[in-house]
Amino acid sequence: MAGRGGRRRLAVVFAAPVLLLLAVVAWRLGSDVRASRDHHAVGDGSHPRTYGFDLANLAYPESLLAAGGVPRDGLPALDRPPLLTPAGVDSLNDAERGKYLVGADRVLGAVVRGEARCWPLRVLDWHEVCLDTLGGAPLAATWSPLSGSAAVYGRVVDGDTLQLGVSGLLLNSNTLLFDRAASPSLWCQLTGEAVAGPRRGDVLPRLPAVVTTWERWRRDHPGTTVPAPAPTFKRRYQSRPYQTYRSGGRTRFPSAPLPAGGGPLDPLLIVETPAGRRVLDAARLARETGPDGVRTDEVDGVAVRIHAAPQAPGEQPAVWMELVSGGGFTVYYADRFAWHAFHPEDRLP
Repeated sequence: MAGRGGRRRLAVVFAAPVLLLLAVVAWRLGSDVRASRDHHAVGDGSHPRTYGFDLANLAYPESLLAAGGVPRDGLPALDRPPLLTPAGVDSLNDAERGKYLVGADRVLGAVVRGEARCWPLRVLDWHEVCLDTLGGAPLAATWSPLSGSAAVYGRVVDGDTLQLGVSGLLLNSNTLLFDRAASPSLWCQLTGEAVAGPRRGDVLPRLPAVVTTWERWRRDHPGTTVPAPAPTFKRRYQSRPYQTYRSGGRTRFPSAPLPAGGGPLDPLLIVETPAGRRVLDAARLARETGPDGVRTDEVDGVAVRIHAAPQAPGEQPAVWMELVSGGGFTVYYADRFAWHAFHPEDRLP
C-alpha cells in the first residue's frame, strides 16, 4: 500500500507541470478565438515546423522556439479598430454591464506628432498586436503577456509598410509576429528584430511609449483616443487570463539562458541612454516613489522623473519615466527571464 501511495504522489508531481502548461494553452486558445476553429488554420499548436515558416536562417537555436498553443493568427490582430474618446469610454462603461476600461487598468500609451493614443493591456492580452496609424505614421502596438514586454513599433521598413500578425510561435517565451509577405519573416516582439525569413536582421523602428494607467494617461492626455472593443471579444476583455500564470512565478515555455537569483517573472524597466543601458527593478521603483507616486532620479547622467501608479490585484506595477534634463533615453519593459535571454550581457538588479 505504501508503494502504491508513493507512485500516486510521483504521478501527481510529474503531472503538475503538464497541467500548468495545458492551462496556459487554454488561456491562449479560448473557445471563441476565430482561427482555433478554422479547419484550414496553419499550425497545430504544438510543433513549430507545422506553422509554415522558413526557419532555415533562424537567428537562435530552434530548441528555444515553441508553439504557443494556438495556430497562426489564432490570436487575431486588431487592424485599425474604431476609436473612442475618453467620454466615449465613459459612455461605454455606463452602457455595458462590465467596465471596458477603468482608472487602474494598465495601458500602453504613445504620442506621435502631437496625437495621443493608448491601448489597454487587458485588450492586448487577447490580440497581442494592434495595427494602427497615429500622427499619420503606421505603427504596431504590441504586448507579449508571457514575457511582460510592451512596445510600440513603426511598421515602415525599407519603404514597405508591414502588415503584422501573431505567428502562434514563441521565442524565449516571447511573442513572434510575422509579416504577411509572400515569403513571411518572423519578428521578435521584445527586440523588434526579424529573426527568420527574408528580412532577418532588419529591425522595426521603436517609438517612445509608456505603460501607465488609464487614469493617469487620460489626465495627462485629455485628447487621447482608445481602440473600441472588438464585438466578439467584449466578455473576454473583462477577464485576466494570465493572472494565475504570473502568480505562479515561473515560465511555461523554453527560455535560455535563465537568470540567476530573483524571480523569473519579476518586472524590469530597462533604460537606454547615450551612456549605456541600465536594468532596473520595476517593483522596487514603484515602492520607492513618494506619496504622490513621483520621484526624481538620475540614470547615467540623464535626469528623469519616475512615476508609479497603484496596481490592480495580481497585476505588475505601472512604472514609467519622463525626461527632466540631459540626453534622450529609450525605455523597455520585460520580465527578468525574457530580458536576460535576449541580453545576457546586461547586469540584472
